[in-house]
Amino acid sequence: MKKIKLGIFGPSGRMGQDILKQLKSFNEFDLVSLCEKKNHINIDKEINKVKITSDIKSLINLSDVIIDFTSPKASLKLLENIKENKDSTAIVSGTTGYSKVEDEKFIKLSKNLTVLRSFNMSIGVNLLKTLVSTSAKNLSNISDVEILEFHHNKKKDVPSGTAITLFDSIKEGSNHPKKPVFRTQTADRVRKPNEIGFSSIRGGNVVGEHTVFFFMDGERIELTHKADDRKIFSVGALKAAKWVYDKKPGLYTMLDMIS
Repeated sequence: MKKIKLGIFGPSGRMGQDILKQLKSFNEFDLVSLCEKKNHINIDKEINKVKITSDIKSLINLSDVIIDFTSPKASLKLLENIKENKDSTAIVSGTTGYSKVEDEKFIKLSKNLTVLRSFNMSIGVNLLKTLVSTSAKNLSNISDVEILEFHHNKKKDVPSGTAITLFDSIKEGSNHPKKPVFRTQTADRVRKPNEIGFSSIRGGNVVGEHTVFFFMDGERIELTHKADDRKIFSVGALKAAKWVYDKKPGLYTMLDMIS
């Protein structure tokens, strides 16, 4: 069986390292390229007999699929280079922290490329999104909805990309417009109808925990996903790379893969 030529963009990061660790369980792949930003401390280091370089064009030309967990700026640069060099190379992108302008640019650059994008590669979280959307359809008009997320103390973006996609799921299921509100200190503000509150906690080595609350009169429903091991994201990314390899150009999500 022909193996899928896999490239990893950002192999030195937390997710990159764990993807390399889990890769040994996936015989479908042949690791062909590892790419970091210029002047990175790990340039020229070898992992699994593959040397880390800063040659993004080589990464693209050698790979059938690239897994990308970097930064918005780096991910956009990757998309630009794929369009210029080899638009048949597929991407699995788990980068978070995009601004509105960067997000719009990502979507525009993805046109005519094969891209699977998810802010959370966990199958459980993506099933949670379906449950949240269904619950919102039945409950969002009679409840106050809040999102709470926990992450480790090294995470930069607040709220998490997953929390934002859970808000999107609430909007999809609801019959009324919903407004995101980020909970901060205030001495004079009551909760308004149709707002979705975000609260974030950062500490320790928490891998990730997300809860959506539906507060009703005298009762509440809590939908929670807890990640205890980072490998659920790296395994999910590798499964996504296997799935997207032979797909036609399009912007896919983990829900497309699951369904």
